[in-house]
Amino acid sequence: MQYGAIPESLVERLALTAGLVPIPMMDAMFGMLKSRFVMAGVKLGIFEALASEPGTAESLAAALELDGPSLELLLRSLVFAGYLELDGGHYRLSAMSRKSMVSGAPRELTGFVMWNYTQWQYTEHLELLLQTGRGVDFHSTLQDAEAWGYYQKGMLEGARFNAPVLAKHVPVRKGATTLLDLAGSHGLMGAAICRKHPPMRSTVIELPAAVTHARTLAEREGINDIVDHRSGDVMTEALGSGADVVLLSNILHHFLPDQIGSLLERVHQSLNADGTVAIWELERPNRDSKPSGGDGIALFFRITSTASTYSGDEYAGWLTQAGFSRVKIVRPRLSPGSVIVHARR
Repeated sequence: MQYGAIPESLVERLALTAGLVPIPMMDAMFGMLKSRFVMAGVKLGIFEALASEPGTAESLAAALELDGPSLELLLRSLVFAGYLELDGGHYRLSAMSRKSMVSGAPRELTGFVMWNYTQWQYTEHLELLLQTGRGVDFHSTLQDAEAWGYYQKGMLEGARFNAPVLAKHVPVRKGATTLLDLAGSHGLMGAAICRKHPPMRSTVIELPAAVTHARTLAEREGINDIVDHRSGDVMTEALGSGADVVLLSNILHHFLPDQIGSLLERVHQSLNADGTVAIWELERPNRDSKPSGGDGIALFFRITSTASTYSGDEYAGWLTQAGFSRVKIVRPRLSPGSVIVHARR
């Protein structure tokens, strides 16, 4: 999806066409402001305060102990951004915010928004990455337990959109009972496959800093009846043997190609005969394709992990090199920018 200067009137459209709009200034300023406005709305409890009933700027400022004039400007900005609505001096949640910006909402994204405070800090590393080629590698450097919690919750919120799509496309042999979910956090992606193919159960191997949060999230999500968690680093932890399915969901973009190749060889050894390996990832566009938002995502993961997203063809090649057969690439229409690559042992 594209983002940028969007004219709202004929005059603005003409000004944009005539080159009279300082687009670089708008790109530098307004994307940053919109992101921070939304983050403040979650962190300061503004969306939660409006969940039960509309309120004025004055009543919200008193209830939340915030500066009234500043809050009114934020509220008006959130109306402009589509997160709130204004009617007769009273602010209320927009339909989008009611679905996503309050606790327990059907498409809640408050955990991801709070995790964005940490991601905000990581983006400050961009210039150093460009000078040195080294990212933050936050999985080994992040020490803030609260940030780890928001990270895990944010990943769960994203997985709710994708789990049904993944489960639809992953082939599972008849009689399968065990799924190994590598660095699967909350375990929802693997749980969706298990629900589709009973009596399968999933075991998630997750980093010690994440696993306590992940277990709690699995319990709240109602999947702990088929998901177990084991503390460990997937790059060094023994994967065992006898798995019917091994899932790598949104994890390989944190690894370099040689690490991915080594891990896939170990995955091959851990699977039963005719077992399935399934990769779910954001896909980097091919270098000869038209530049897109996927290139920015790839760069972001170089910032966070020194690695990157990769193309479906690259994953397919690594799977073949690791000894897998019947490799298939799937690009789900309902998950643009994502790719599923699965294969059999």
